[in-house]
Amino acid sequence: MILYIASIAGANVFMILLSIFHNVYNLQIWQILVASLCGTVGVIAIDGVFATIVRHCLPNKWFDHTVKMHLVGKKECSFYELLGIKHWKDNVLELGMFTSFSKKTISQPDSKEYMERFIMECNYGIWVHIACILSGWLLCLFYPAKLFLYFPLTICVVNSILNRLTTMIYRYKVPRHHRMRNLLKRKETRAATIQENLEEESN
Repeated sequence: MILYIASIAGANVFMILLSIFHNVYNLQIWQILVASLCGTVGVIAIDGVFATIVRHCLPNKWFDHTVKMHLVGKKECSFYELLGIKHWKDNVLELGMFTSFSKKTISQPDSKEYMERFIMECNYGIWVHIACILSGWLLCLFYPAKLFLYFPLTICVVNSILNRLTTMIYRYKVPRHHRMRNLLKRKETRAATIQENLEEESN
């Protein structure tokens, strides 16, 4: 969250200063401030719309834990660790407000069923942020071409970077969730076997 807010604030300061000191189009201060604010709010709104579309319009089976496309290898995780993901992953905002998933939706949050749903939500999250990276560039359509270097370019670049960081975090977490899911599956299998043996002995 901290990184997200700092990045947005930094981008706005950069856009405002660039527009003021390189004001070849003679923009008024209030025009610069409005253009900067509208661009920031606009890209967040676009992200929200496409995040909602991905999460609520695409079928769950595409994001199931068994879909091989979503599996993450050790080399990819090692690469993220080289980038220091452990140190900054908690400071990046995730668009969790656009998902209906909650621990309350499953009766046993520490069950195999819960982890499978959690993995599915991570897979959704990855593609939500990929959609935001691409859709964010639609912001450029709402600005005159002459202002491209001042406002939409900076906003879209920052939006792409922040969403890319979030996809990396989700990808980094997925293998751990799979390991937990497999562990819970083994525990549930052993518990079921013990229960069956007890019932056989009682009979």
